[in-house]
This record gives sequence, C-alpha cells and structure tokens, in this order.
Amino acid sequence: MSIEDDADAPLETPEEQAADWVVRQDGSALDEAGQAAFAAWLAVPGHRAEFDRQHAVWQRYRRLASLPEEEPGGRIFHRPARRTPAWRFARVMTGHRIAIPAIAAACVLAMVGAAEDWPTRLRADYATGVGERRNVTLPDGSTVTLAASSAIAFDQAHGERTASLLAGAAQFQVAPDPHHPFRVKTAQGRVTALGTVFTVREDAGGPQVAVLEHCVAILTASGEKAVVHEGESTRFTAAGIAPPVRSDVQTAAAWTRGKLIVFDRPLGEVVGIIGQQRRGYWTVTGDAANLRVNGVYDLDHPLDALAALEKTLGLRSFRISNRFVVISR
Repeated sequence: MSIEDDADAPLETPEEQAADWVVRQDGSALDEAGQAAFAAWLAVPGHRAEFDRQHAVWQRYRRLASLPEEEPGGRIFHRPARRTPAWRFARVMTGHRIAIPAIAAACVLAMVGAAEDWPTRLRADYATGVGERRNVTLPDGSTVTLAASSAIAFDQAHGERTASLLAGAAQFQVAPDPHHPFRVKTAQGRVTALGTVFTVREDAGGPQVAVLEHCVAILTASGEKAVVHEGESTRFTAAGIAPPVRSDVQTAAAWTRGKLIVFDRPLGEVVGIIGQQRRGYWTVTGDAANLRVNGVYDLDHPLDALAALEKTLGLRSFRISNRFVVISR
C-alpha cells in the first residue's frame, strides 16, 4: 500500500526540479541519457534561470564551508582536525555561521545508495519502494508484510524455506510445515521460525527481531545460538546476540499499521526510518544523531513527523525543498 503523501510523486515545481539537477551533477558526471534529459529540461522557458539560481546558492554554501567557524561571542576559531568530510557547509543565521556537515556529500551518498539499490532489486523476488508497504503471499502460503524500501528473496531448496532479507524490514506469518523449516537469512546470521509471527529489521547495529507469536531460534554467522520467545525482542550481529528482553512487540510491529513507536531510541535511527517514507535523503549530523527520542510518529505523513521532532527537540534543518534534509541542533 502507498502512503497518502507525495513520496513517490514527481518533482513538480521548477524549483524542486532545479535542485534535483544541481545535486545530481555535484561530484559526478551525468551519463548520456542523463545529459539528454538535462538538456531537454533546460530548454523549457524559465528552467535555466531557476537552475542558475539554485546552483549559485549551492556554490555559496560550498565557499562558506572553507571559512573558519565563529563562537557565539563572535571570536573566530578553528576546530581541531576530525574525521569528517573534507569540506563543510555553513548556514548564515542572525550574523553567525552555524556549521553543519557536508550537505552535498550527504546527497552524493544518497545517490550512491540509490545506485546500489538496483543490484538489490535484481536479486529480490519482492520489494517495496519509498513510502510503500506491501503484503505478499509466498509460494508456501506464508505471508509477509514489507516495510518501505525493503526487499526479500525467497527460495525453496534442499528441504528448507529461506527468505533472504536483502534490505529494510519485514513481518513474517509462517505457514505451518514441520517438514520444511522456515528461515530468514541476513548477512549476520539466520532466524528460524518455531512458530508463526515475527518481525526482522535490518539496521546499522545489526538485525532486530521481535516475536509476536510462539518463538524463533537465532544462529549467528559465528555460531552463537539463542531462542527468543513470544513477547521478547533482541538484536544480533555476526559475532553475538543481545540478551532477549521482554517488550511490547506490538509496538515493534506498529510500522505494519503505519505508525512508528519509539522509546529511548537515537534520533539518527528514527529519522532514518521516517526518511524511508519519502524520495530524497534525510540525515542527522553531529551529536544531534545521538539525542534520545520517545514518541509516536505517523509514517504515512513523514513531513509532519519530522516537524514534530524538530519542535520537541529544538532542532533546525537545511533543506533543498523537502527532498534533501540535513538536521542539526
């Protein structure tokens, strides 16, 4: 199902289209098809002027990035060397430059990520786009709910049923078949269903597993094992499994109903999930990424969710329309 939002809508205004072309050309050359599309777009009256305006703004922020930063008291200082992008953007507000990490670098990462999505989709039997949830029935009769930007491949070989989670998150309701075990495979290990309903979400810290009915068995790539029971959740990596904890697993599965319910989760993780509901790239920079978040957010209206986060946490953002958003304190 698609959300009631413009996540998959085309870039409608010349301003949005110009911003998109600026970002697409920063740091990488367009291929032949891209050059032809860009030339056709420029030929439309008014488009070149809008592109030149957007490009000038983009270059302005790049130049400001090379300037020293300014403390609230007005004294110029230079930060110690850190492992951050080689150049930074700045924004001018009330006479002070407030540094935020490289926006163009973030957008380049977004484009790289989009390019890397095609190999994933080629491997997938079932996939969802940005801002889409989808229910599918597997050949064995099991049902799967896919979150936005998710993909799985399914195989029935060697007496097993294997669903490989290639990206995103999925809830599995497994059709009983004691002679053919049902397993969810990830890069870090596998989850074997010993019952019916559970969710698996891939993220930077390792897959998260929540069991809604019965139990599952986890086997990591290093051979560690654990059983997770109904009403418990855990996270695992290739090296180990976190102790399962009692939790409201209906909360963990709230995304299947279009809600994100979080308790004491880092802002970077929360924005990452909400950002999957829109085309473009949303990211959180600096120590703001570690701010703890509690709340209920509507995944079907991601802009409202972002506005609520900005208001409650006192955040600010740099935006190119609503497609590219960099959030900071």
